Amino acid sequence: MMLFAAAAVPNASFAQVKIGLNPTAITPGAQLDVESVANTHTVVMESGAVGINTAAPQSYLDIRGTTKILSQTGTQTGVIWTGTSNMDGVEISAGAGDCWVGIQRRGGAPLHLSKPSGTIEHSFAIFSVDGVPGGVGAILYDGVAGVIYNTTSDQRLKENIHSTRFGLEALKAVRVYDYNFKSDSRKTLSTGVLAQELHKVYPQAVTVGGADEKVKPWQVDYSKLVPMLVKSVQELSDEVELLKKEKAQLSAELKLKEDAYAEFGKRLTQVENMLNGAENTKSVSR
Repeated sequence: MMLFAAAAVPNASFAQVKIGLNPTAITPGAQLDVESVANTHTVVMESGAVGINTAAPQSYLDIRGTTKILSQTGTQTGVIWTGTSNMDGVEISAGAGDCWVGIQRRGGAPLHLSKPSGTIEHSFAIFSVDGVPGGVGAILYDGVAGVIYNTTSDQRLKENIHSTRFGLEALKAVRVYDYNFKSDSRKTLSTGVLAQELHKVYPQAVTVGGADEKVKPWQVDYSKLVPMLVKSVQELSDEVELLKKEKAQLSAELKLKEDAYAEFGKRLTQVENMLNGAENTKSVSR
């Protein structure tokens, strides 16, 4: 049934398209209201706000229920919502007991990443470049009570592999300082390097900044220094092994000299005894 009705008020009008018992009401200067069989509403308010499953939208787009945004057809399920009693922010969930992401609004609130209980070595986050499926790194749960931070290092993905020149000599050139940040009113002591200095020695660990240090400061990835530390320890270990060999050789040479000296001492004693014996024989003969 289609029903058009005019209000009794002059210059006012009202239109309604009714399918069964559920009308779609169009009120000029007011709103568009599409009512479903379950008496839920999809409305377009005069202000431009759109409400889905609610007749009183509280924002420009107010959706009460699950939301799905797909680039193609599929059977994925999920929900995105905001304004819970214990989290004033946004939570994206695939359903009760499943993984979810929560972003709280209040100051100092963290970003929550959650997996179902029993999940072992599943990624909480995967970092990808150019859509590479495996990604360039990931954050995982270790199955106990820790977090694993991984950087992709698969040999099959690498080429031009050769021993690094960044070792002990490069490490010795890295200068370490104590300092505090100017923005820290408490003057908290920190220990680290200066990005501009480190860039001259080991640029792989430095992200070059811009002209304005507050907008784009120079930054250091301290984890990038680990390979150089490993190489330095290996070089120190080689030096220690060499010193051990040299010490063993010197100890052996010293032992030979000590043995020779002891043998010389024994022979000297024998000679002295022989000379003393001969002297005594001469005295008796007289």
